[in-house]
Amino acid sequence: MSRTGWAVAAAVALALAQAFAASRIELSFDEAYYALWARWPQAGYFDHPPMVAWTIAASQALFGRSEFGVRALFWLEGAALAPMVAWIGWRLYGEAAAPALILLGAPLLAGAALATPDAPLTFFWTLALLGLVEVWRGNGRAWGLVGLALGAAGLAKMTAGFLALGVALALVVTPSLRRQWLKAGPWIAAALALAVLSPFLLWNFAHDFATFHKQGGRLAALRFAPRYLAEFLGAQFALFNPLSAGAALWRLARKPAFPATGSEPARLLLATVAPALTYFALHALHDRVQGNWPAPLYPALALLAARVVPRWLPGAAAALGLAVVAAAYLHLALGWPPLGPADPALRIGGWRDLAGQVFARARDARYVLADGYAATSLLSFYGPGSPPVAELGEPERWTFRPAVDLGGAGLAFGRPDMAEALARAGLRATPLATLRRRVGGVELETYTLFAVGP
Repeated sequence: MSRTGWAVAAAVALALAQAFAASRIELSFDEAYYALWARWPQAGYFDHPPMVAWTIAASQALFGRSEFGVRALFWLEGAALAPMVAWIGWRLYGEAAAPALILLGAPLLAGAALATPDAPLTFFWTLALLGLVEVWRGNGRAWGLVGLALGAAGLAKMTAGFLALGVALALVVTPSLRRQWLKAGPWIAAALALAVLSPFLLWNFAHDFATFHKQGGRLAALRFAPRYLAEFLGAQFALFNPLSAGAALWRLARKPAFPATGSEPARLLLATVAPALTYFALHALHDRVQGNWPAPLYPALALLAARVVPRWLPGAAAALGLAVVAAAYLHLALGWPPLGPADPALRIGGWRDLAGQVFARARDARYVLADGYAATSLLSFYGPGSPPVAELGEPERWTFRPAVDLGGAGLAFGRPDMAEALARAGLRATPLATLRRRVGGVELETYTLFAVGP
């Protein structure tokens, strides 16, 4: 099979595996939280910009209210990445298959079908990169695509601000792009990006910049802990693919002046990822960088790696990555092989049955109070919708929805010590039942269901 044929086969195989996972695996608590946002679409939310909620709302309108319905459009965005990277590679280097194969070999793509802000962020980030490459090729009209995609990326996650810096940096370090500063294109792109972002910015202005304060809290450096830098580098080495990362680093170490690293395409690509990589490295000196944060950088990194690795490697990297992703999906969906109570995958699952037990006892309840936003979101998604579920505390998270009336009799669901918090809230609590979350026969957590009232 030719390398192009192998790239197409790998892309189709990954897309099918992601569709299987998207339809078989229960929602994580973050996905359920975003799905709750989607019931009340807003221009902004406490934790993130609104794109994740808008995407879920559209996805459920098209595909129904199910796990796959929540995730379907995110799955399609993830499936579009390899073709976009192939197009960019062809326009930059005349090589489409190798960068697509390296991207498809990244185990991080296992999460591409999940309903999180990273999927639309990575999709629109890559679309903006595609537009910038078209500008480099001489198509000035592509600035419109850059601006619109950059604005949409900002509506997905505030990390997109680093892309704006990266585009500006590319216009500085790429000689043939420097004259763009004197043209209307970049300024039109900036205006379009701001126009797309304006609903989110106006929402924050009206809500005391709640999202900026929430995300800005990550910036404070309260300690020096360089161990997180080693953790960050090790995690990305594995998530990008040890074969691809190892071969690229080895080749560059042996030939630091390898011509591909100084070419205009390489300068353009490096510029778009440099601001974000710099921030992640600095952040890792005092706190943990989550493994998914660099996801939007992977398309550009795959394009760079494709220029320096041996010709045989992209296919081998794709095979390794697909095997890892398939194993992860089988384990999450089917619990095979069983790893016991210490299995981190057991954080997902068991909430459909647990919600059934809660709402079977809620026939006369006017509301259900839950301990924490995770339980609130999962009970809301897997429950029947009535009575409504509300969190006990954290009112700043729930400004997007109508307040839940806590008058009359209700239920409360949480840890056994939740009774103390209920008493502080002026509610009488009587234990009704002990409920357990189980996944694959493994008992994980114990909860108490209370009858509550004023």
